[in-house]
Amino acid sequence: MIELAGALIVEEAKVLLLYNSDEKLWEVPGGKIEGGVSPTQAAVRETAEEIGVSVELEKPFYSGEFQSGDNLFEWHGYLASINEGRPEINESEKFDELKWFSKEDLENCNGLAPNIRMIEHGLKRLLN
Repeated sequence: MIELAGALIVEEAKVLLLYNSDEKLWEVPGGKIEGGVSPTQAAVRETAEEIGVSVELEKPFYSGEFQSGDNLFEWHGYLASINEGRPEINESEKFDELKWFSKEDLENCNGLAPNIRMIEHGLKRLLN
């Protein structure tokens, strides 16, 4: 099983997502939990690496498993706020676009990552 952690950054009823050009999917900032760090440490580190901001994790939003292809993932998503910095893509080899999604944008998007699809209902309620 591959462990992942991510930061759900919500501002003004919108959530920040990144377009992963290899996967052709929108996803939250985050990544693999490696090197004996906790899911919270991984979410903060990966967010800083991917979009250059310091975040504060406010509370857990969801932890659960999903399958993509032949791989089983355990994903930990945390509600987060930006402490410092302005989001911009730092890993241009991986991401093509950064966008704030409203509830309506989520409803009309066919390219959401499996972990976002898993929490979509709860996320839409949060964005009301």
